[in-house]
Amino acid sequence: MTQDWPLQIPRLPLLADLEGISLTQDESEWISKVPQGLMEIISEVAILDGGCWLVGGAVRELLSGNDVSDWDLATTIPPLELSTHLESLGQNFKIILTGIKYGTFTIISSGNKFEITTLRTESSYSDGRRPEEVSFGNSLKDDLERRDFTINSMAIDLSRGILYDPHEGLSDLNNLILRSVGNPRRRFAEDGLRLLRAYRFVERGEHGLLTLDRDLHNALIKEQWMIDKISKERIWSELQKIFRGKHAGEIIWLMTKHQMLDQLFDEKFSVDEIGVKVQSEKSLFDESVSPEFRLALLYFNRTLESLDHACDILLLSKIQRKNTHICHKMLGKTPPPEDRGLLRVWRYLLGKNFETQVLVDYALSKYLDKEQELVLLISELSELPPLRAGRLPLVNGVWLMEKTGISKGKKLGRLKEWLHKLQIERDLINLEQILDILVTINWKHGDYNQWPRLEWV
Repeated sequence: MTQDWPLQIPRLPLLADLEGISLTQDESEWISKVPQGLMEIISEVAILDGGCWLVGGAVRELLSGNDVSDWDLATTIPPLELSTHLESLGQNFKIILTGIKYGTFTIISSGNKFEITTLRTESSYSDGRRPEEVSFGNSLKDDLERRDFTINSMAIDLSRGILYDPHEGLSDLNNLILRSVGNPRRRFAEDGLRLLRAYRFVERGEHGLLTLDRDLHNALIKEQWMIDKISKERIWSELQKIFRGKHAGEIIWLMTKHQMLDQLFDEKFSVDEIGVKVQSEKSLFDESVSPEFRLALLYFNRTLESLDHACDILLLSKIQRKNTHICHKMLGKTPPPEDRGLLRVWRYLLGKNFETQVLVDYALSKYLDKEQELVLLISELSELPPLRAGRLPLVNGVWLMEKTGISKGKKLGRLKEWLHKLQIERDLINLEQILDILVTINWKHGDYNQWPRLEWV
């Protein structure tokens, strides 16, 4: 340990069972990003005569100069022993037994969340998802040997300033290469979700894209069938991370080229179709464009039934499915910028998502020869004031029955909907204005099933 290493604790934890590289403070500008709570946990592990190391994505991101959102620790102390010890210390640590069966639990301290996992040895993965049997161990070397990619198989002893990098992950990170730990086909056989994780880790944010190692590239194509063994929730969780990336369009294009989307959604996708090409447009990289909107856009020029099937495959939440449906239904169907009545209805039907829909449609407009029209639409919307009467209809059923003599039923409901649509189009503010309109529309004759509806077609 270098004498000037700044992250000191009273008692040092166990050393790892492999050779490491000493770090100095000058080499580690990321030191200030390490939460104090993390060092407190390591100190408690040392008191129990255990070893403790920062592992996984946190190491990768710190060494890349990025902020860290997920802090993962590996330890030699059994999970129940360590969680019980930390809980006995009082209110400094809040313990959540998230995956205690597999040696993992979560610690919340001073607003930070840490996940700590006991080192383990595992048997075979017969189902391609999880080990048949888990037993706890004390070998960091074995733990790093089991990880998916070299850039994720590094560890740091924060108490001593030692980097453990047995698979040259730092070199791959610096050279922008994504490579598996050992045989990639074996890694995918252990957990099929690693196929999608490979595409996610190609994304390196501001640092650009990683190049797939040749063996990893070939394995991605040959082992696609492993996706079928993965739970739908895990697939959607990983896809959402891909869709939120700074290079999401390029990753989606690559997944299309590799026919990974075909494998996921049971239908053919092409790199030449608009729904794929549009994914790289800058307007989609806004925080409001959540993953379900990209999914809807991916299905542009495909049927709603086809999109519904994708939603079923991914088990989207009720609100995500609703957002996907609305976005898909209205894609490329923006109102004429000069028609303020239709603009109000369009904005009303989209609700809080109307600004997101504008971004999605603006991205799409470049492929539909409507870019100038969308520029004018955005300008008009910026000057369109909110509805003066709000979103709720001014008319209620009692008032409408009194004025028309129509009894309760579908006809009354359809007339109420018609009047609500007119209220929005003309930005009406009181019942007197509604009554003036009521005497001008032909509600006394004809089939009420043909009356205008508050919808976008």
